[in-house]
Amino acid sequence: MGRALVVGGTGPTGPPIVEGLLARGHDVTVFHTGRHEVAELPDVPHVHGSPFEAGDITRAVGDGGWDVVVATYGRVRLIAEHVARRCAHLVVVGGVPVYQGYVNPGSRFPYGVRLPVREDSHPLVAPDEPRFAGYSTGPIRRSEDQVFTLGANGSFAATYLRYPTVYGPRNPYAWEWHVVRRVLDGRPWMILADGGHGVHSRAAARNAAQAVLLAVDRPETAAGKAYNVADDELLTVRQWVQLVARAAGRDLELRSLPRELPSPGLAVSAFGGQESPTSIVDTTRLREDLGYRDVVTVADGLAETVEWMLANEKALRAAGTTDPFAYAAEDALVAAYDRALASLAPQAAPFDSGIGRMDVVQTAKGR
Repeated sequence: MGRALVVGGTGPTGPPIVEGLLARGHDVTVFHTGRHEVAELPDVPHVHGSPFEAGDITRAVGDGGWDVVVATYGRVRLIAEHVARRCAHLVVVGGVPVYQGYVNPGSRFPYGVRLPVREDSHPLVAPDEPRFAGYSTGPIRRSEDQVFTLGANGSFAATYLRYPTVYGPRNPYAWEWHVVRRVLDGRPWMILADGGHGVHSRAAARNAAQAVLLAVDRPETAAGKAYNVADDELLTVRQWVQLVARAAGRDLELRSLPRELPSPGLAVSAFGGQESPTSIVDTTRLREDLGYRDVVTVADGLAETVEWMLANEKALRAAGTTDPFAYAAEDALVAAYDRALASLAPQAAPFDSGIGRMDVVQTAKGR
């Protein structure tokens, strides 16, 4: 059908995107750094270089003539500038942190994002949004603005896919590893913030890739639009952890600590962290405009993710994550919390609503 350039291509959604483009008859080239060649990527031409450097981007783009460029990685503003009037359709993968209140929920009143989060009705972060808790969301907004400005000027048809947390094989931000490693280490329990009752939209890698491919299929419909991407099925963090642990081979006891309490284990914040405690994105536009439906269930997507982690345990242990797996410190913290909770039981007695003081303590402990 035409020439397609995929920028990135070796992450969780890259191989299914390339496979889908090939199945549609596109002549596909992949532009990536070359640091991570993956066996799952189909045999297509590669251009190696930095998608963050203008010179390398220019070399990859060449004289143009691309029917579609899919940018899943790199410095989007540079990529957009170099493919302007050299491609018919630019499809960019961005993220839901562009929504105000997602990364810094305290910046919104009332607290956090307004649910469900819709593309055109929820405010975006300011282009000069200050850095918060390690996130720089202002550049995400500036990238979107530039892409849509170039699209409005006729440089290409512009489409943005706003990914939530993606799960699947080869994910460099493998949140599920925090659960899987505890199972492998024989850890009997893990901590969840506020019992893990928050809900976050997520997307299996193959589902996210399907959304990208549907945008490629319908450039006239998708031009000038941003689309939220997420699985149809929603789970609480607690349910998510339970499914991951079961897939890894053993159930874990889940212990609840207040979200505000600093924890030595990122188990508290990895599934909530500084983000809004609950964030559900509305995918009506994606479904109605492009006909999106999940191509893989949550259970199957998690099974694929865990299977890949078990096969790559050694590499994952060596790579390290934001979770220090500081089990001794977690034990000490939970023991101190249990003592504090028990000391509050007498004060709670006058307000007993019938479930009993010991039940209050046990419920708070996650038992």
